[in-house]
Order: sequence, then structure tokens, then C-alpha cells
Amino acid sequence: MTKIKIGIVGSGGMARHHLARFSPMETAEVVAIASRNQRTGTQLAAAHNAVFIPEWHRLVQREDIDGIVICTHNDSHGEIILEALQVDKHVFVEYPFASDVGEGEAALRIAEERGRVLRVSHPEVVSNTHKALKQKIGELGDLLLTSFVRLTPGRGARPEILFNLPVSGTPTHFFIYHIYPIVDFFGGASSVKKSAVYEGLKENGQYDRFVNTLTVEFKRGGIGQWTWAGGVAINASEEHERYVLTEGTISDAGDEWHCTTPAGVTPISIPDSPQLTLQELWLSEIRDAADQPPNLEDARVALEAIRISLASE
Repeated sequence: MTKIKIGIVGSGGMARHHLARFSPMETAEVVAIASRNQRTGTQLAAAHNAVFIPEWHRLVQREDIDGIVICTHNDSHGEIILEALQVDKHVFVEYPFASDVGEGEAALRIAEERGRVLRVSHPEVVSNTHKALKQKIGELGDLLLTSFVRLTPGRGARPEILFNLPVSGTPTHFFIYHIYPIVDFFGGASSVKKSAVYEGLKENGQYDRFVNTLTVEFKRGGIGQWTWAGGVAINASEEHERYVLTEGTISDAGDEWHCTTPAGVTPISIPDSPQLTLQELWLSEIRDAADQPPNLEDARVALEAIRISLASE
């Protein structure tokens, strides 16, 4: 079987994560790694018998590469996706899809025109939990309200990334992985309202703590609300999620999800059947693309999600 040859852009934690997934696969071969950090890029390439290329433009143009995996800072995703698709490469990109809606729209259009696989790293497509929740939501009527709250006391392992508007955009965009699953459940928004507070905001765009909120009206009906706060005075992190529908409410309860209806409260059963990894799914889609148009639904949902997250800027 001919191996699918992969180039990786980036040499940080996510690049190492993808290399750990791709390296054991008999159907894939990582042939090149590009990074602006020459030290980590060279080390990573040497450890995986790959060629190191300082400039990602040169990696994308290589004729011996079938697919590009993008693991760079958020602000560069869209540019790399577009160049890769324009030279007929398949693309796997870390979320967020892009930091500009126009780039996301163009990427989706080019992928469709050229029959290229375009997958964003949202794991819901291979998540048993997400699939079970989606099925249960479909049984409970129309959406009234979905709400999400996350409060964190610290600044995380890499505050220079999250607490940095030029690099990662607003926290709303950084936490796009909290928006994507809800958009997959309920569709896109017809309107978006936002509020933001940044304490200790400096001229370079870095800050000390934040509160971001979003309220949307979905095109299908119902309201969605998200609240994120970081660097705040709270003993421990808190996260709460609710889906309120006409026939019942789904709530997270620690490690379990519960459904409340007039008949009572029941736990939602999550199957433990094995699923493909996102990397395995992407490779299978590349092989299938030779015979049929790729399924771009994931990219369409990711595009609707960034329409919401970027409205907070």
C-alpha cells in the first residue's frame, strides 16, 4: 500500500502530539517538518527521520507531500490552509479554523472545487459522548437555551499565548472548542452580541485577566450563551453546561451527563465502542478522495463556529 506523505508545520506540543499518532501508522509517512523555531524544528525532524525546512512556504510547495498538518499559532492558520489547498494538498489544521471569516470561506470553496480533504481538529466527529448527546438532543424537541460557563483561577501553562490578543485573538476565539460542539448541535447564529473585560491590558495586547461573554440567536430558534473568565479569584476551576429544550434539559454533572424530563432524571448512556482517531479519519478520507468528493461538513461547522467567535473582536 502506498503511504500518504505528510508535512507538518510547527514544532511545538501539538506537532509532537500528531507525530506520536502518525509515526506508528503503516499508511502514513512524515517526510518534512517546517518551523520558525530552528532548534525545536531540527530536533523534531531528526527524531522522526524527516527533513527540516525553516520556511513553511517551501514545505507546502514540495511535490512529494500529499497532506499538510498545521500546528502553528492561531493567527497563521488561514494563510497556510489557503496556500496548501491552492497547490492541491489535503489539510489537517488545529482549531481555530482561521482568524478571518473570509479566509475560512475561501478555504472551504477551494477544498470543494479541488476535491481536497479539509479537516479541523475538533474531536466531536469521533466522540461517543458527542454522538450520544446529539441523539438525545434530537429526541427532546426544540432548543430554548444552551448555556456554557467556564471560570479559571490561574493563567495556564502558557499565558503568553492565551492572554495575548495579537497572537490568539479574544479568549472567545481561543476557546472555539466550546463553541464548535454547540454549533454542531444547533446550527449557525442569526445574531451575536458580545461583552468583554480585559484587566491589566498593555499596549502590546497582553493582559492579566479577562471576562468574555457571547449571546447568540440561532437561525433555527433558541438562544445560546457562553461565559469565560480567566485569572479570576476563585478557589478552583468551574465549568457548567446546559441544553434546555422544550421536552427536557441535558446537564453535565461531573463525569456524567443527565437528562431531566417531567418523568424524572436519568443518566445519558455513553457507548464505549472504539472510534478512529482524527488522524486515522483524515488518512482514510484522503484515500477515499480519489473516488468521491470529500465530506466537508466538519469544515462547514468550523466556519459557522468562527463566525460566532470572531464576532467578539
